[in-house]
Amino acid sequence: MYIQPITNNYNYLNSKRLKPSGVKTTPAFDTVSFTAHTNVEKCSKKGISVLIHQTAHNREPETLNIVCDYAKKLLEKKDKIKIISGGCSTGEEAVSMSMKLYNKKNKVDILGIDLGKKAIEKANSRKFILEVPKDENMLNEFFISPSDSPYTDSYLVKSKDDGLTAEQLHFKTLFKEFFRPTGKIIKPSLHERFYNLIQKRANNPVLELDRIEYELKPNMADNCKFIQGDIRNIDKILNGEKTDIILFRNSLYHIATEGYDSYMRKPKKNAEVIIENLMTKFKESLSKDGIIAFGEKEGEQLLDKTILPKVMRKLGFKPLNDTKHHKSNIWKVSE
Repeated sequence: MYIQPITNNYNYLNSKRLKPSGVKTTPAFDTVSFTAHTNVEKCSKKGISVLIHQTAHNREPETLNIVCDYAKKLLEKKDKIKIISGGCSTGEEAVSMSMKLYNKKNKVDILGIDLGKKAIEKANSRKFILEVPKDENMLNEFFISPSDSPYTDSYLVKSKDDGLTAEQLHFKTLFKEFFRPTGKIIKPSLHERFYNLIQKRANNPVLELDRIEYELKPNMADNCKFIQGDIRNIDKILNGEKTDIILFRNSLYHIATEGYDSYMRKPKKNAEVIIENLMTKFKESLSKDGIIAFGEKEGEQLLDKTILPKVMRKLGFKPLNDTKHHKSNIWKVSE
């Protein structure tokens, strides 16, 4: 059984030759219609016209655990470290890092940066929405296992612990320590209600969600700061300072690919140059022994698995060699 996720149509920057007929354009750039999750914010900034705020608490936990372990090693040499979460969206990644490093929180500053004004406002509100199927039996089938689901943190408010991994159980315990429900239930959008009605009339399975708002308890994750900005201007944001860890996960394809929807996308002609320019800035912003962590499926998102490793090695980076996690995509400047 398969349930089509709730989607909506938005505009995405594109070249003229790929633009479907009938799609309107603006004087600034050509656009195409594409499908994405409803948690989307329109934007117009250096080749990006829409931001897909697809994130989750403790997303790709293996990578986050490796980064946190490395942060602890850095703190054996330093009094304080700085972590930047680029493309931080509504802040779940940064907060998850703070939760995992709670016993070191006074020694760790975490800065979340995102282009989206609404996303940053949400992150600074310290309130987060968890989307949970009304039928909890559907959690295991659709939400816990798929690593690319935007709802992989739904288990955090699941009433039972059956089917959860040791990592999920541990993070669920942390979540209870850090968060409390506000009592607010977010109603489904008109689009979602209409979509579900159509599905029911067609006798198709319908995935109905409860959207429950949670807020951080006082003084929890208060070492996280969020600002609206462009990670491509990291040098200006840091203003001469250095950072020890940069997370830029599952975001690179927004500036390095183009096309219509996820099935008709391709790397931009100058994708390698775009990535090299950004990674050069990242390298110049890193302190000694600093690392950069990408998403575990970055190659698939870029539609060319060779581009990023080629650029990183060219700039003198090497894969972080103290991990056996085969999906990790973490790089350190060679000695």
